[in-house]
Amino acid sequence: MKYRLLFVFGLFLSLAHGQDSSFVAGNEAYANGDYEKALKQYNKIIGAEKQSAALFYNLGNTYYKLDEIGEAIWAYEKVLKINPGNKNALKNLELANAKTIEKLDQTSVGIGNWLAINFYNFSINFWAILSIVASILLAVSFYIYRTTRLQKRKNIALSSTLILMGLFCFTIFLGAKHKAYILKRNYAVIVADYVDIKPSPSETAPTAFQIFEGTKVTLKRSNDNWVEIEVNGNTGWVLKDGIWEI
Repeated sequence: MKYRLLFVFGLFLSLAHGQDSSFVAGNEAYANGDYEKALKQYNKIIGAEKQSAALFYNLGNTYYKLDEIGEAIWAYEKVLKINPGNKNALKNLELANAKTIEKLDQTSVGIGNWLAINFYNFSINFWAILSIVASILLAVSFYIYRTTRLQKRKNIALSSTLILMGLFCFTIFLGAKHKAYILKRNYAVIVADYVDIKPSPSETAPTAFQIFEGTKVTLKRSNDNWVEIEVNGNTGWVLKDGIWEI
């Protein structure tokens, strides 16, 4: 079966970047098949720290077209960190993993992934907007409670105030957790063709085993230019220049 890479970069993606000139130029270059130029334009935005799921999604597609599979997997993983339920990114990640040497299947499972999909599937701004709406309604409800003389209305206003206060606190909590989830650097992807895993952070140490491009690893700790990683229950040290943090 011939697989097709899913690429979505319509008007809503351009709007997501406020018509950012580099983003639009990158999209145009991609549409014209000039993937090197598209890559340069997208990387300009990353350098300016204006990042979004739309940017990493298009970046992943560009890396895929350039046959830089490790980088493509990294970009799709970045999308899923921002928007865990992005179906296009999930599909393209599956296609990219299938092109690795070991035909990787790194589908996330478990309660942690379920929570991420169900609670972090919105933009982080969603929680800020929802908290503002909740705070306004809370103020109105509390005002009615304090000013009304009708006991029935006062009881309804009191109940509404308590519910809205709980909603406000809940949105603040989830917004903070979502931000921490995005900023947390506990995974990385191998972008070199392969890396040697050492038992200690030293180039003279013997090679314990090798892992190949596209493998997703867990970051444990770092030591100068080395980082300790874990993959499939095995741990070891690898030079930082062979991996990109998600």
